Amino acid sequence: VPQAEFRRLLDKTHFSMAQQDVRYYLNGLLIEADGRNLRAVATDGHRLAICDCPLESKTSTTQQVIVPRKGVLELQRLLGAEGNIELAIGTNHIRAQIGDVRFTSKLIDGRFPEYSRVIPSAPQKAVVADREVLRAALQRTSILANEKYRGIRLALKKNSLTLQAHNPEQEEAEDQIEVSYQGE
Repeated sequence: VPQAEFRRLLDKTHFSMAQQDVRYYLNGLLIEADGRNLRAVATDGHRLAICDCPLESKTSTTQQVIVPRKGVLELQRLLGAEGNIELAIGTNHIRAQIGDVRFTSKLIDGRFPEYSRVIPSAPQKAVVADREVLRAALQRTSILANEKYRGIRLALKKNSLTLQAHNPEQEEAEDQIEVSYQGE
């Protein structure tokens, strides 16, 4: 796999890995090869991140492994932008060959949750927003969100999204942006 593609997989998903969760299989990143794509999946039980990249060599086998958090962070540090990474997966270990560096990590023995069940296959309602406008509104609103949960309430109306945050000090933030939405 090209190093840049594999780095993109890790960068787009690693933030959702759990940290010291008793469900030990969430404290890592699922790497799944389905024969056509290489997929990285991470979840901490509250959020889920998925990223795919196409495989050059097509196979008919599907394989899943869970790489521990420390292994993922070390791989990110080792990956560059040029060249390929060669992954070899054993029963208990994963080995990555990156140029003249060989990295080996134990795998987490466990069953990763069936993440595909929580992703709606045919959503009935869709909201289309400008990505940068939404990101800016989320950043502004999150300043006054509860520091522990960092939750923001989203309220949809016709062509409008309202973002609200509250914290224990009775402070609140509210922002509204234009979106394309026609549902309830």
